[in-house]
Amino acid sequence: MNVTQVLKEGTDDNVEGKVRPFLARPSCREHLGLVEGKSYLIMGRSVDLPKLGGSLQYVFGERTWVEYWPTREESPTPEHSERYIGITKLQNNLIDFGCTT
Repeated sequence: MNVTQVLKEGTDDNVEGKVRPFLARPSCREHLGLVEGKSYLIMGRSVDLPKLGGSLQYVFGERTWVEYWPTREESPTPEHSERYIGITKLQNNLIDFGCTT
């Protein structure tokens, strides 16, 4: 996956704009419903970032939050407006005020 924006920096420094591998158990992949070319808000714990071969592996674990991030064009639709507003507010709050670890 391409990391397009970092809202809260974790243990992987300088990751914005880079490609990182995301791993999920085969039984979970279909349930995630990820679609190529779409954007997602992904939140997880640093414990779910094991090192393998000198680089961090992003693992979708039981405590990983994955939320579809609608585009601005999708924002007025009934299906996506509430989600778009919520994620945009979170994005702005984290950019403006940050958060404690």
